[in-house]
Amino acid sequence: MEKNRECSSKRLIRANICFENYTNVGLREFCKDLFLPPMKKCLFATLVLFPMLANAQINSAPIRQSVNVPWEFRQANTESWKPTQVPVSVHTALLQNGMIEDPFYRDNEEKLQWIEREDWEFQCKFDVDEATLQRKHIELVFKGLDTYAKVFLNDSLILETDNMFRTWTADVKKWLKVKGNTLHIYFESPIKKVEQDWKNLGYELPGGIRTMTRKAQFHYGWDWGPRFVGCGILKAPEIVAWDDILIENVFVTTQRISKERAEMVAYIRYRSDFRGKVSVVAEYERRRSVEEREFRIGVHEDSVTWEVQNPQLWWCNGLGKPHLYDFTIAVKRGVSEIEKATVRTGIRTVELVTQPDEKGESFYFKLNGVPVFAKGANYIPQDIFQDRVTPAQYKNLLDDVAASNMNMLRVWGGGIYEDDLFYQYCDARGIMVWQDFMYACAMYPGGGKFLKNAAREAYEQIERLRQHPSIALWCGNNENNEAWHMWGWQMLFTEAQRNQLWRDYQLLFNDLLPTYVTNYGGGIPYWESSPRYGRRNPKSNTEGDSHYWGVWIDEEPIDVYNKKVPRFMSEYGFQSFPEWRTIEAFSKPEDRELESKVMLTHQKFPRGNALLAEYMKRDYRPTKTFEDFVYMSQILQAEAIRTGIEAHRRNKPYCMGTLYWQLNDVWPVASWSSRDYFGRWKALQYYARDAFSPVTALPIVEDDILKVYGVSDLMEETKVTVQVRAFDFDGKMLSDVTKLDVAIPTDSSRMIWQGYLKTVLDKQKLEHVVVEIMLKKEDGKLLNRRLFYLCPPKKLSLPKTKINLKVEQVNDGYQLTLQSDKLAKNVLLSTAAQGFFGDNYFDLLPGERKTVLFKTQGIIDEPQSAFRVKSLVDIYD
Repeated sequence: MEKNRECSSKRLIRANICFENYTNVGLREFCKDLFLPPMKKCLFATLVLFPMLANAQINSAPIRQSVNVPWEFRQANTESWKPTQVPVSVHTALLQNGMIEDPFYRDNEEKLQWIEREDWEFQCKFDVDEATLQRKHIELVFKGLDTYAKVFLNDSLILETDNMFRTWTADVKKWLKVKGNTLHIYFESPIKKVEQDWKNLGYELPGGIRTMTRKAQFHYGWDWGPRFVGCGILKAPEIVAWDDILIENVFVTTQRISKERAEMVAYIRYRSDFRGKVSVVAEYERRRSVEEREFRIGVHEDSVTWEVQNPQLWWCNGLGKPHLYDFTIAVKRGVSEIEKATVRTGIRTVELVTQPDEKGESFYFKLNGVPVFAKGANYIPQDIFQDRVTPAQYKNLLDDVAASNMNMLRVWGGGIYEDDLFYQYCDARGIMVWQDFMYACAMYPGGGKFLKNAAREAYEQIERLRQHPSIALWCGNNENNEAWHMWGWQMLFTEAQRNQLWRDYQLLFNDLLPTYVTNYGGGIPYWESSPRYGRRNPKSNTEGDSHYWGVWIDEEPIDVYNKKVPRFMSEYGFQSFPEWRTIEAFSKPEDRELESKVMLTHQKFPRGNALLAEYMKRDYRPTKTFEDFVYMSQILQAEAIRTGIEAHRRNKPYCMGTLYWQLNDVWPVASWSSRDYFGRWKALQYYARDAFSPVTALPIVEDDILKVYGVSDLMEETKVTVQVRAFDFDGKMLSDVTKLDVAIPTDSSRMIWQGYLKTVLDKQKLEHVVVEIMLKKEDGKLLNRRLFYLCPPKKLSLPKTKINLKVEQVNDGYQLTLQSDKLAKNVLLSTAAQGFFGDNYFDLLPGERKTVLFKTQGIIDEPQSAFRVKSLVDIYD
């Protein structure tokens, strides 16, 4: 244990030294107050656990109270105050008071740009009870002040803030009173605040004026989101009052793990106002240990260790149960409990393995020593106005992620460090998190003031998130490195400016951030920038992670996904429009045309509609209406991304991850998402759920041979029966082959069947054939099913068919039974009722009977007529 502490102290010392050689103004000074000093004495104790006694009565413990009271706001220096409630942003406050129209409706976005250049004020009144006022220390804590705020308490300035990602604390004891405290927050325009500094740079940083402000970068507009640069209070302020001791942070982590035991350690940072003896009590699962300590005045660290017998490990979704433990650390003086912290965490190890091999360099994650193929998506905030995101939305989204067989989300660097609730749901559902620092597609300032702010932000966020077992990686930025070397930015600057900008980049992303992750991250790996190389660098397919946009941006064929396979695909995507009901929510009937002003307002990628039309022309026939175009865009997107997913999984273990762009939306828009703004599943979400199945069949045609790969993510061998059948579209069986006792090894991909196309087709033409591939368990139960076509959809001779639909009410909603006498491709079910279809955009073989649950809490008056059904052939001219 002493050796551990010694190593930790050395890391802290190195962190201070590493900046000594830099000449940037203020760097050596700002380091001094950011790093905790090495501990002079190690206070480790191995705890002996015994059955827990009854809890002692809590007395003189710190008080933590949120200021949950009515608020009001106004445009700065105007007369009229309007009511609002925290959490709040200026746009939502204006909307709630009828002072602006819905920012998402039609083209209202452009009408509301004036808001970003105004200052705004928020205030509230609150009382404090006498017992709280008697405490020695009283602080107001602010999380989520967005962004440039001057905070006044009873007309006294107590804080000035300049970073929405930081926590701000003010000692307010001398200003508080029992009744009628006034808290007034003045927000300066985030645009006007930095305009002079922007001009003083002498050049324009790539990324624009947003780079000057530590604020969510997507607020300034993105190619899937609107521009609403506002301000607000994203969390209610908290009063923290205490006397003798305040625990600032507890970090429980694992030092060593074996099957028999896990050696745990809790690092405790506390503030103390007294010197004296205390008892430190550690508890978990009705077991308790007590150790005597000598606490000192000031801010200090302490550590306690213990063992968990027969530990249950935290596993990601699909590999095992994400077991969580609740640990409690309490401090007592005599019989009085004066402070307590509770930590929920999991026991696990996580590694990023990047080792040279004969093809380049690996890139994959190990969880508890087991290689993990990462399956998932890139995540962005769920609303441009974060104050509107509810706990139910977090739960629903993470439930969908888990149900879609995903095990990883990448929290993208242009958004926010998410709310604690997001990570708690990831912990509970076994979803690993690739966590970007909040820097994206830009070059950032390098002065001492900016770096000091960035360093404090990094320290606070690392310390906040390190307790979550879901955190698997810290990444410095999104695409900044690629952009600097590949996007032509360097041509905008003189040689001296280029050198300075690159030094600033290296200081932030190669020195400061990795140092903080190493010192405070609890062993979580760090990756400088995603991707490691741009897609035009040949190394992007052999080393590191890759963002591949040759398909879509470069207009390469979708089939290129089968050829350009990297070690880890951390970003790739294909656009579609959202569900038709979502389009109806933000438009009028006359707006619903591809190139209308309203549709273009809700299509932020400049070439988006043209690219969709081009790819559609390649693979599909012309559509009749814009509504049909929307439907077809979703099928096209789903087919494209499934091609990528299957290519990546088929090439396991060379490729060990596939995270498509993107999971969700911040507003209703045509984008790369698989869930739209309202949480409605696009075709891609259904396709991804199937493509990410733990055991699945992956077909591909090469040299006139149909090859079927079996892929498994499980930790045990899987025995299957492989059945391959070909049908024409009227239901005639052309061929039927069964292969028994096929082994798919642990965590692997291998070819499990192959056959010549001419044998499979039995003289039938490609455009008339569908191939059904089934994997069955030894007991005959269906494990996986895939329908596969041998030519593009535009060449398929799809027959006109009538799909019979029967609707019955069941406990969870309505059961729909469908049947077609001929092949029905990409069957779409829809209804005006609110609910969720258990399956959609599926294919029906001739004569096949399929049931789909429409889950809803509502009652539909005429259910048989409430549901509509159509398939691909119905939309062709």
